[in-house]
Amino acid sequence: MEKLFHNLYRTGTTPNRRGLITPYFLVRKEGNILIGHQTGPTDADIREIKKLGGIDAQFICHNHDTLRNGLHEALHAKFGCELHVHEGERKAVRKKTKCPTELFGDEGLQVGSDFEALYFPACTEGHSVYRWRSRGKYFMFTSHSMYIRDNKWNIACRLRPQVAKVAKLQVDYMFPGYTGLEDETFYRLNDQLKKSFGRTLRAKLKSAARATSTRQVEEDNYV
Repeated sequence: MEKLFHNLYRTGTTPNRRGLITPYFLVRKEGNILIGHQTGPTDADIREIKKLGGIDAQFICHNHDTLRNGLHEALHAKFGCELHVHEGERKAVRKKTKCPTELFGDEGLQVGSDFEALYFPACTEGHSVYRWRSRGKYFMFTSHSMYIRDNKWNIACRLRPQVAKVAKLQVDYMFPGYTGLEDETFYRLNDQLKKSFGRTLRAKLKSAARATSTRQVEEDNYV
C-alpha cells in the first residue's frame, strides 16, 4: 500500500488502458474503512491491512465499482466488514456480489463522528460520494463524478435536491477513483477551488430549475 497521509492509504492501484483505478483505505479510531473502485487490495495489502486493525466497513460509490471476483465476500469472511451502498444500487450490486450489504437512502449515512455517505446521483441514480474528517481536514472520495481540468471543475451529476447539500460542504482534498496516467491522482483544494466548487454545483441546480420552469410554461401554453 502507498501511504498518502498519516492514516490514509492508496491500495491495489490498478492500471488500465485509460489510466489508474484506485481504492482507498482509511484508518480510523471508530473502525477502518475501505472505499473500492472496480479493484481491491492485493494479498500483500490485506496482510498490511490486518496489522492496521482490519476493515470494519466496505463502501462503493455505485454498482459499477462492485467487484465480481469474490473479494467483497472474502474480505467480509476475514474481517466481518459489510458492503455499504445506496439502496438504489441494491439490485445491480446483488447481481455481482453476495457479500452481506448495508443499504442507506437519499438522506445518506453517518458513520461515527467523522465519516458520512452523501447521496449524489451521477452516472447511476444511486451514486454516492463519501466525506471523511481527519486531523481537521475534509477528504472527499468521488469515484468518477468530479474532476478538475485546467483549474476548473468538471462535475457530472443528476440534478436532485441532495446536490445542494454537497455544494455547501467544506472539502480540503478530493480523491477520484479513476485518473488518467498524466492526471493528478488527487487534488488539494486552494481557496479559489473551494469557492468555485459550491458555485459550480449551485449553477447546475439553477440551470436545471430554469429549464424545468421553461418546460412547465411551454406545457401550460400548449394545453
